Amino acid sequence: PLIAGDRTSFGSGPARGLGQAGASQRSLITVVMSQGHYEPAPFGSLPHEPPRAKWGVIISALVVVVVIVGAILWLFTGWDDEGDPVAVTAAAEETEAAAEETGAAAEAEAAGAGEAPDNTPAGGETEAATASTASATAAAAPPTTAAAATTAPPDADDYGPAQLNAGSPVTTVGFGAVTFGLTVAGAQQAAGTAMIALGAESDCYRVVAHRGPEGVTFLVHEGTIERVDIDSGPVTTRSGVGIGTAESTITDLFGDKIRSQPRPDGSTDLVYVPVDPGDRNYRVVFNVVDGAVRSFKSGKIPVVLTDTGCEG
Repeated sequence: PLIAGDRTSFGSGPARGLGQAGASQRSLITVVMSQGHYEPAPFGSLPHEPPRAKWGVIISALVVVVVIVGAILWLFTGWDDEGDPVAVTAAAEETEAAAEETGAAAEAEAAGAGEAPDNTPAGGETEAATASTASATAAAAPPTTAAAATTAPPDADDYGPAQLNAGSPVTTVGFGAVTFGLTVAGAQQAAGTAMIALGAESDCYRVVAHRGPEGVTFLVHEGTIERVDIDSGPVTTRSGVGIGTAESTITDLFGDKIRSQPRPDGSTDLVYVPVDPGDRNYRVVFNVVDGAVRSFKSGKIPVVLTDTGCEG
C-alpha cells in the first residue's frame, strides 16, 4: 500500500522534492539494515562507525599526549655544561654528598675506637688542655686515693701479726702503730704487714697496708711516711670523729682549736690546731660537706695542708 510520502512523490514542484527526500531516506534505511543495524538511521546521517575505529582514535590521542608531555619535561630539565641532564647531574651530586657523610661518620667511629682523626690537635695543645683540666679538678675537690695497688710482694705476710685495724685511732702524730717520720720499711715492721705502693714509687707517692682497714692510705714524701688520709670506712680519731660526724660535734669537742677554711668546691676544711708544743708541726683536717665529715687527714705541715700532698 502507498504511504503519504509515496503520494507526494508523483507530483511536481515542492511536492516532488518531498518525494525525492523520501526515496533518500528509504535508501539509507536499506544500507543500515544491510550492515547489521536494525534501527533506522536519522534523516541525512551516515551509518554508525564500527567500535574498532573508535579505539584507534583513542590510542592515537594518548600517543600524542605522551609525546607532548615528554617534550615539555625535556625542555624544562635542561642540560649542564658537559651535555648531561641537569636532573641526572643533581642526583649524582646528592649521591656523592651522601657518600662523603658516610665516610665522615666512619672516621668519627674509628677515632672513638682509638684511631686519631686528621684534625687531632697538636701535642702541645692537647697537653695544655689536659693540664688545665687537671688543675681545675684539683682546685675543686679533695684528692682521691682510689688507685689500684700494685701486686703484693711474696713476703707481704712475713711481718708478724697485723697491728692496724678499724679500731686503730688517727692522732696528730700518725695512725695506730705507724707514726709520721717512719720509712716504708719501718712502717711495715710497725704495722706487721707490707706496705703496697699505689703506682710507681717516687719522691712523693701513696701506699696502703696489705692487711689493714679499708679507706686508709699513707703518703710517702721524700722517703718517709708524712700523712694519712681516711676517705671511707669506720676509722676515727681518738675522740671518735670519723666519716659522717656532724660539723657541730667537731666544734663542740675542740672549740677554739678549730680553724674553718672554705674550699673552691663549696665544702669546708675544719683544721684542728694542737696546743701541745711537741705537736705544733702537725694538723688534723676534716673536710665537711652539708654539715658532715666527708673525709679527713692527719700529718705534718706542709703536706697535710695541700690537696694531694705532692704539690711543689
